[in-house]
Amino acid sequence: SLLYAKINKKPLVVTYHGDIIPSYNDFIYQTSVQVYNMIVKEVLKYADIIIIPSRYYVSESLFLKDYKDKIVEIPNGINYQNFEVSYSKEECRRKLGLPIDKKIILYLGVLHPKKGLDILLKAMPKIVAEIPDSELVIAGDGIMRRKLEELSEKLGVKDHVNFAGFVPENLKPLYYNSADIFCLPSRMSTEVFPVVLLEASASGLPMVVSDLNTLKCIIEHGYNGIITKRGDENEIAQAIISLLEDENLRRKMSKNAKRKVKYYHWSKITKKYEDLYYTLINR
Repeated sequence: SLLYAKINKKPLVVTYHGDIIPSYNDFIYQTSVQVYNMIVKEVLKYADIIIIPSRYYVSESLFLKDYKDKIVEIPNGINYQNFEVSYSKEECRRKLGLPIDKKIILYLGVLHPKKGLDILLKAMPKIVAEIPDSELVIAGDGIMRRKLEELSEKLGVKDHVNFAGFVPENLKPLYYNSADIFCLPSRMSTEVFPVVLLEASASGLPMVVSDLNTLKCIIEHGYNGIITKRGDENEIAQAIISLLEDENLRRKMSKNAKRKVKYYHWSKITKKYEDLYYTLINR
């Protein structure tokens, strides 16, 4: 795209979804990331417009700070009607083989160290002590699975943690609609705009998240979720306990989550892209 834009003297629009930061001690991987980042710098420098899903990410990025004057925020979108199911919560649980009589905390995503699942597991003993019928469902797979399974056993909460494994797209709505709370305890500074928060919102779930600036584009503390200090299992535990103990608060946040997600329907998001391209063409 960069080469084409230069040769044909056309405007270049870049949609930027986040930095890639080397996280493995592997020479080939580290070298590949360095080469990729060199290309990224050149592309961003030449671009006429840089689209990012969240304005909060500019301060987190290694590269975007120098290009604030050509950044446009257009968030990710969702067809939220895809997460409306005709089954009750109990029916969704039966279809997935989940317990009917438990209060379910859901995490759905990749099992990666930067997602903070170890912190969520460390919060579980405190949660179980206050809410004995609570269960954490971890839906997804990844390099951390074995370590997380071992940690759940070490913490004595193995019977309260369900590792569901990889979840195909067609089953995601059932998992969301089976849960009482969604939790994303990420410590990942490259977390730009997690679509799972839109999916959880479309399913009417109150959300407990870490205090990454980029998550604030979706989560309003006390409105549709609770923001907790990054890496603090005590705050996560207290937030989850307060929601599980207060059905009225869960209902309120559920309604607010569904209300807010309507702003992110793809019909609205595509209109933003269309308007941007028309403006650029008519310059």
